[in-house]
Amino acid sequence: MAESILVVDDDNYIRVILQKRLSAFGYTIHTAVDGITGLAAAREFQPDLIISDWTMPNMDGLEMCRKIKDDEQLRYAYFILLTAKDTQDDKIEAIEGGSDDFLTKPFNDRELVARVRAGLRIGRLQKEISALQHEKAVTELAVTLGHEINNPLGIMMLMLQVIQRKNSALPISEIQKEVETCITNGKRMAIIVKRLSTIESPQFKPYLKNSDTNMLDLNQS
Repeated sequence: MAESILVVDDDNYIRVILQKRLSAFGYTIHTAVDGITGLAAAREFQPDLIISDWTMPNMDGLEMCRKIKDDEQLRYAYFILLTAKDTQDDKIEAIEGGSDDFLTKPFNDRELVARVRAGLRIGRLQKEISALQHEKAVTELAVTLGHEINNPLGIMMLMLQVIQRKNSALPISEIQKEVETCITNGKRMAIIVKRLSTIESPQFKPYLKNSDTNMLDLNQS
């Protein structure tokens, strides 16, 4: 599937030039005329890279960039800010606003294409890293649940099986003892679930000694 690029500029000439130039390399190009329509188009098309003019009516490019970088679905879209501004303060403002790159008008055609290609490569790497981090987090959570819950759950199941098999033969006092054991371990699992749901700054510990696999430390302070 072709990588997609969103071009946002209130100048129709610039939009057409960029669309023709970049589509020649096989990219899918979407366009918008200002920050408001650009943000809507970004949410609709989920582009891999965005090229936006800075100075536009309704919502400028830097404000759109901030909103995109705050959006979980769009934050990995590589953002190139296109502008006639060229002072050091302008560049600092663009970077602090979340822009990944800064290209001054009038731009060099070859430089534009080179930066687009570099931006797309960086975007692909960011997505791959994010996917790996997600897989690692899922694995660590699964290991944590398996380790922390398996023991009390196993005890509960054992006690219930004992009660089931010997129900008629066990005195009431013995049944009550087994039930209390089940309740105790049920409470242990409830505490584990509560700790999982209230962790603010997750800390990890090795699942096994000398293991590369980690699990959540549910005893963290």
